[in-house]
Amino acid sequence: MQVSFFCRPRLWVFLGLMASSIASVRGQEPQVPETFEQALEALRSKHNLPGLIAGQFDTQRLLQVQAVGFRRSGSRDPLLAEHPMHLGSCTKSMTATLVAMAIDEGLLTWDSTLGEVFASDAKVTGSDWANVTIRQMMHHTSGAPANPPWAQFADPARPIREHRRDALHWWMEQPCEPKQPTTDSPGFDSHGFLYSNLGYMALGGVLEEIRQQDWEEQIRERLFSPLGMRSAGFGIPSKVLGDKAPWGHIRPVGLLVAVERDNPLALGPAGTVYASMEDWVRYLQVHLRRKGSDTPVLKLSAESFDRLHQPALGESYAGGWNVIRRGWSAGPIYTHNGSNTVWYCVVFLAPAEGRGIFAASNFGLDAAGPCDEALQWMLKNLPFDSELKSP
Repeated sequence: MQVSFFCRPRLWVFLGLMASSIASVRGQEPQVPETFEQALEALRSKHNLPGLIAGQFDTQRLLQVQAVGFRRSGSRDPLLAEHPMHLGSCTKSMTATLVAMAIDEGLLTWDSTLGEVFASDAKVTGSDWANVTIRQMMHHTSGAPANPPWAQFADPARPIREHRRDALHWWMEQPCEPKQPTTDSPGFDSHGFLYSNLGYMALGGVLEEIRQQDWEEQIRERLFSPLGMRSAGFGIPSKVLGDKAPWGHIRPVGLLVAVERDNPLALGPAGTVYASMEDWVRYLQVHLRRKGSDTPVLKLSAESFDRLHQPALGESYAGGWNVIRRGWSAGPIYTHNGSNTVWYCVVFLAPAEGRGIFAASNFGLDAAGPCDEALQWMLKNLPFDSELKSP
């Protein structure tokens, strides 16, 4: 069983204003690509990627999206802008948003504990981890291990909700390290920052416990359907949509090889969603706008948006977002990337400008550099003239 790695927010590749020059040689004169498509193709060829997609959007519109390359090695079929891409850990923001919606409905609080949610489960209430809160799991300050042995929770013959409960029980059996005074919330303890797929899977388990409904059903009903995200699904796109969907890739000895590989579906709330870039942008615009009144179908309060975008004091991770500052925005930027080792994606949201930029590849973590170069090229070369600025 391949246990995939989801990018930690400390690993963000620096995104600056200056783009790397991408030169093709015509005699002795370097030629800068003249179009967005040419720039992406130069990056794809230079870094030996199968495919590359990038674009930008404002609070209401997808302004540009461009795809280059192919959907699968050995095939002549091009990678298209409408093809679904694996979003990896960018799923975490979606799970955090579902949790915030449940809080707005009065089903949870930000400081609800695992022991309170799973009050009838002795393996949880009797554990030293029982006082871990929703907020701490969301901020990666719960102390949850980064990953359990996912191979133990992958039997397709068993219901996925049982696997998630078993993984939670595995966590509850692990030694609980001494806690430190928290900067997260007065009166609660913290274990410090530790990026944890298990913690976000547990948030999905919390949602399943309070609604008695699979996380997959909840996200379809409460996010995908209201936002019109018809292409969104879970796991390996080609195994769900058929052979004409893109495949992820590895590159042993420099040769691109298409593979159908992903983490067990039990990990879902931490990172198994796929979607077309247009549909992903429908979701991203919700966080770019930051106002529930602008997305009434989701019924998300202004307080919840603030909570989802506000890290713990002294930390940079909020509710599925790493919150940073860069010179190209007057305000905070919300960013995340995701990879299951054979796909990669990254997004930056600048609410002060009402601008979002993204890039994705059907290749793994080695696509991080080329994707950041694509974002840099857009910042320098693609005009952004949105009349719909965020306040």
